[in-house]
Amino acid sequence: MTAYLFDLFHTLVHFKITGPLQRDLLGVSAEEWESQIDHPAIYEPRALGQVTDPMELVRLIARHFGKALSPEEERELLRLRVERFRATLMNVRPEILQTLRELRRRGHPLCLVSNADCIDVMYWDECPLAPLFDAAVFSYQARMMKPDPEIYRLAARRVGCPPEDCVFVGDGGARELVGARRVGMRTVQARHLVQREAEGADAVIGRFEDLLAI
Repeated sequence: MTAYLFDLFHTLVHFKITGPLQRDLLGVSAEEWESQIDHPAIYEPRALGQVTDPMELVRLIARHFGKALSPEEERELLRLRVERFRATLMNVRPEILQTLRELRRRGHPLCLVSNADCIDVMYWDECPLAPLFDAAVFSYQARMMKPDPEIYRLAARRVGCPPEDCVFVGDGGARELVGARRVGMRTVQARHLVQREAEGADAVIGRFEDLLAI
């Protein structure tokens, strides 16, 4: 039976903006925030599990932007970041849940493969998606990130399938489709939440429910 492996952010959930923004507290522009928040100097320590304490994580972000925060400001930055990701994980489109339920009904094992830090998925267990998955591989726990071939092999083992019996579905960021294809997985680029050009797709879907017809 074919197993389906899914990216999380921009594939199953999309970021939800609620209340004040982290960049406002840090006093940086939208352009600077977007260009720097995933800079390897701060992204890799987070996503590879080198920083797993939430408070240390927000201090790392503040230092990267050259900001010295008071203890109260650090706590507020942490609260804003946690709330952003909690709200994102709670906000899943109905058609995504319905499609995943149908895949499970058909007997397909499902596994999550996400580049994520300790705050990104702090509320994963409360996410409506969580009960639908047989396994979840988060980079900060696995200490490796997409597109490293080993993270896909780990996910395949978690659901008891060889890579060639797996389909990887993602928006294509972080060269994730290329990495999946390297280990023999079939790949589907999902463009229902984010439109981007990406290498490595065997198929492209514009609606998530189109996955059922592939």
